[in-house]
Amino acid sequence: MSNFLDKLFKNVDYLLGIMMALMVGFVFLNVILRAGFNSGLVWSEELARYLFVFITFIGAIGAMRSNSHLGMDVVVRRLPHKGKIVAYFLNQTLILVVMGMLVQGTYKMVVQSVEARAAATGIPISILYSIMIVTAVCIGVNCIANIVKVIKDPTIIDGLVTMHESEEDDIVEQVNSDNNTNSAGKLSS
Repeated sequence: MSNFLDKLFKNVDYLLGIMMALMVGFVFLNVILRAGFNSGLVWSEELARYLFVFITFIGAIGAMRSNSHLGMDVVVRRLPHKGKIVAYFLNQTLILVVMGMLVQGTYKMVVQSVEARAAATGIPISILYSIMIVTAVCIGVNCIANIVKVIKDPTIIDGLVTMHESEEDDIVEQVNSDNNTNSAGKLSS
């Protein structure tokens, strides 16, 4: 199942790239038309805005998969191993509940807006709202996969609950630990 999810989320990353390129292309085209020809495409602005919304929600799926959402690990980091597991299960369960609420509320919005259309493109507004259902379901599946992963291998909990501020901080930490190792080696010589 993990292999299937890895392939699925890799395709989500490709989709994000394609959507980003389309959004930039539409905005760039509109800027060129406005600056050079004193005209513009109304539909390209609206479509770029909708692509931005889709990128945001689909990006949330990718962030959940790579454990990149904002979080605070000050308390959880200090818990014993079993406490970390319990906190992680509570966290994932809470996310599942919120995603269920998102699906329920969004479904109502989709049903109510079936007749509504976007002003310039004529795209049904329900399609725009439906991305929230896709996001909630994908994040929910990811939460279930995370819970199963911890049940199968509880030793991975430390890597899942520890947040990293940035890649740069990880590099600085690695360099500092290397320097400390080198300094200790020179002192013993």
